[in-house]
Amino acid sequence: MSAALFVYDDATRFLDETGAFLKSSPAGNSMIAMPAARVVRAPNEDDAGIYFAAVKIDGEVVAVACHGNSGGTLMSAAPDEAVSLIARDMAARGRRPDSVVAPLHECETFAGVWSDLTGAGWSRRFHLRQFELTSVPAARISPGRLRAPDPDECVRIVAWQLAFIDEAGLPEAPQRMQRNLERRIARGLIRVWDAAAPQAGDARDMVAFSGFNTNEDTARIAPVYTPPPLRGRGYATAMVTELARELFAMGKKAIHLTTDVANPTSNGIYQRIGFRPVVDHFHFDFAYPDA
Repeated sequence: MSAALFVYDDATRFLDETGAFLKSSPAGNSMIAMPAARVVRAPNEDDAGIYFAAVKIDGEVVAVACHGNSGGTLMSAAPDEAVSLIARDMAARGRRPDSVVAPLHECETFAGVWSDLTGAGWSRRFHLRQFELTSVPAARISPGRLRAPDPDECVRIVAWQLAFIDEAGLPEAPQRMQRNLERRIARGLIRVWDAAAPQAGDARDMVAFSGFNTNEDTARIAPVYTPPPLRGRGYATAMVTELARELFAMGKKAIHLTTDVANPTSNGIYQRIGFRPVVDHFHFDFAYPDA
């Protein structure tokens, strides 16, 4: 019983051949399935050279991974042999991920192999938790409403996203993040919470925003952001609740999101809505000797 590595330059073929495996753990694997589905539906210049890989044993997929030209490697649960095959192939191709996100043992295994191959040091940045919601949450009586952003609000949403990645300590290039966010706004994948009172007529009062992506019968919510001066008023709870209700009304069967375990506020918000924790992932950073 030997493992074989398959590398894909076609996201459609990758999804066709790994779909059953990805669906076997939808909450854990959505972080790979969603980007792959987006590449199929709405490719852009940042997708050039994206790496999708699968490892099969006796013809059955046992691991998947992806890596863009910039950013980290995303990896599913995987046997050690599969992790090693992926790491060695990426090194042979000259790929240079700045991080890996996977279950803890897979992160440790990949980081060990990667360090041996490249000399890179590694450190743990985040302990992440994947959540899943499978039933429509009860509507909340909250001031305000969910809506799509107005065109003149897009600049503020980009500024809020930049503040979010800075506050969270996310290793993301600001220019690339801005391009991706602007594309998502154009595709209708951003919602805002408007706190203006109903009797205020055409008044607008955007106080928080959230993004989402969809894939067949599932959806993934990210990011969720409320500026610090506006926190503690229930805006994020109301926004995510109503967004989840919208996504279920679209026919989605499950909704996923990721939290930082070190942030008890966000973890509490999502569990009160009805999300349940499913699997933990970790984020390890790499530091290269020539950097």
